[in-house]
Amino acid sequence: MIEAWGGILNLVLYLISMLGLGYYTVLTVFSPNKLVTRYDLGEKSVPIIRIVGSFVLPTLIIGVWIIFRDNGPLGCWIFFVFNFLVSLCQVILSWGTRLKIIDPDSKTDVGDEVVGHVFVAIAAILIFRLSDTIYA
Repeated sequence: MIEAWGGILNLVLYLISMLGLGYYTVLTVFSPNKLVTRYDLGEKSVPIIRIVGSFVLPTLIIGVWIIFRDNGPLGCWIFFVFNFLVSLCQVILSWGTRLKIIDPDSKTDVGDEVVGHVFVAIAAILIFRLSDTIYA
């Protein structure tokens, strides 16, 4: 398994990103009220949060499936690029919110911004380190 990932570092970084994705899956699918409370969204936002979860959950399922494939991440470039682009969009939107360009009245959380930057970095590192494998 480790050989398919090009080393333990790549596998560990990937597992960290999947754990983070799993955390957001639990929040959006099973515990949307935590997000409602954290961001003062109002009870009517629960269905929309669950809709977001309906996109996060399949991404997690595919990510876990990649871990247990015989060839690991071989040829799975679109999954890695998708994760990078999602994280990048989250970072751009959080900066836009922080700079009052987008939705100046919304509540921001520095922790979320840090996590977003970490996920962008992990995704970029994985794409770079696995480029010979994922683009095969």
